[in-house]
Amino acid sequence: MNAVKSPYLSMIAKKRPWQAVPVSKGKLKEGGEDTIYNLLALRHLELPVKDFLQQGLERDLPATPGVVEALRHNQDDEQRHDEALNYVTAAHGTNEKAEKEVLNILKAWQEHPAHPILKAAILERSIFFVALPFFRFNGDIGIRTVAADISRMRLHTLVCIALWLVSLAKLLVRA
Repeated sequence: MNAVKSPYLSMIAKKRPWQAVPVSKGKLKEGGEDTIYNLLALRHLELPVKDFLQQGLERDLPATPGVVEALRHNQDDEQRHDEALNYVTAAHGTNEKAEKEVLNILKAWQEHPAHPILKAAILERSIFFVALPFFRFNGDIGIRTVAADISRMRLHTLVCIALWLVSLAKLLVRA
């Protein structure tokens, strides 16, 4: 049998297993503390991303083998990201103002009508991929380790590109 090469199955195969573990509070880079707390508040978006992925699984998806499996793997990852970031906040504490602001941001994301996989991809690229390098350069060893573990995500963008191509093809067929 000639196996179909799937970018989604390839991504699953390349994943390195990791587990969220408690971290100790270490010294943050001087001057970056407020931003660290603001970025840690964004952890409230991890489980909604998991929910967006579930909503996406309930819609039309590209027919490429491995899409559903990859999205389910990513749901598990979102759960681990949430756990890991909660361990960091347990060690470092939170900023009440930042926590409240992220809940407002979350409400706006949940109400937005965009495709849920697109919302997951935008959150991945515009928020988490910006926050993670900041964590790596300004955090303590626990924050840096968590950031490195979370940094291996890009599947949502791949699915969005495929969805866009499918939508474009449907439009062209109608024309």
